[in-house]
Amino acid sequence: MLRFDLCILLGMPIYEDFLFYVWQFKVFNKSDLKTIDGQPIELIYNGVLNKNAGPDFQDAKIRIGNTEWIGNVEIHVKASDWDRHNHTQDKAYNNVILHVVYENDKSVLRQDGTPIPTLEIKPFIYPNIEGQYEALMQNLNWIPCEKQLANIEELHLESWLLRMLIERLEEKSRQFIEVLEEYKGSWDDAFYIILARNFGFKTNALPFEMFARSLPQQILAKHKNNPFQIEALVFGQAGFLDAELEDEFHRKLKNEYSFLKAKYDLKPMDKYLWKFLRLRPQNFPTLRLAQFSGLIVKSSHLFSRILEIGEPKHIAELFKQLPVSSYWNTHYRFTKQADNVSVQLGSSSINNILLNSVAVTLFSYGKYTDNDIIKDRAISLLETIPFEANQITQRFLEIGVKKGNSDRSQALLHLKKSYCDLKKCLNCAVGTKIVSPN
Repeated sequence: MLRFDLCILLGMPIYEDFLFYVWQFKVFNKSDLKTIDGQPIELIYNGVLNKNAGPDFQDAKIRIGNTEWIGNVEIHVKASDWDRHNHTQDKAYNNVILHVVYENDKSVLRQDGTPIPTLEIKPFIYPNIEGQYEALMQNLNWIPCEKQLANIEELHLESWLLRMLIERLEEKSRQFIEVLEEYKGSWDDAFYIILARNFGFKTNALPFEMFARSLPQQILAKHKNNPFQIEALVFGQAGFLDAELEDEFHRKLKNEYSFLKAKYDLKPMDKYLWKFLRLRPQNFPTLRLAQFSGLIVKSSHLFSRILEIGEPKHIAELFKQLPVSSYWNTHYRFTKQADNVSVQLGSSSINNILLNSVAVTLFSYGKYTDNDIIKDRAISLLETIPFEANQITQRFLEIGVKKGNSDRSQALLHLKKSYCDLKKCLNCAVGTKIVSPN
């Protein structure tokens, strides 16, 4: 296995995250540590990894020579990176008590001109750690740990995947909170927008969101007792009632919408924004809009109702048996008749909505209100939804990960995107387990 100094010559760089790992988990020989000018170093406490701006490790406690210091530790591949990053000009680095470098290529100073005690850590790093890290970073496998993942203890992997699931939910909750703030703290309005976007699935997500933003649910609420008016508002705002068609149902909707459009000063979106190409008829936006109309008729203050349901598995019932207009029993789109149209949302569509709208909103609500019970309900809901089968999750199964429910598939998707693809192996519990000398 190539040593790291040879790797540098061959153009295979060392990354700071490797040195962060080495320092944080003390995977180096701690005996006889000395600064570059020969002062003995005793590590009392390595400090806390800083994920924000400023020195890399904070609140470290280190004895250098006969003096005990409390302060920050900065880590670089080369000592000259201190100047390259302009730390000398930054007051935040005046309290650095130890500069840890892989290669000491230059003496550096604090802002006041005093030298910074420096530890060149390269000779102290355990050789097997270097080799394992290099193997992870240089291989061309689908994921760096593809060959070792099946050997990771299931309990260890399960604990890390739970962390991945929480990270994914927190990432999505930040996006939800942005919508919530846009709607001045109205959870029902924010959920309405997120749910509408979800109804468009991937292909028509944006048009569905645009439609929902153009038609406030407060207007819909005034007509909930009249399903025909709800459908007129929905299809009218979506731009499907502008044309003159040889279709009696379309004509009636168009006449009703003309009245409502004038009453509320509505401006419909352009029909051309909706996509039909390469979609199965069951996913045509016209049928999805009809289903969305049925959901509006069936459900009042939908998110409030979801909060009231104690058992997560019962939430799916809200999206079943929607009162969809009988016209859609024989149509996927206006004027064109069809046979055996299934007007209800299928189980996979309901699961998709539960996964991407309901669970995310519940978790966001729990996080926003600091309510762990609600957050746990979001996770419990994911545990009732089947495992998502796609190219990424299927590949994980092929290399030895056990199949679970959607909580696991969501975690695996986040792991692949946020860690494996970026080769953040030393920020991953699997990677650190593989590199660990124990």
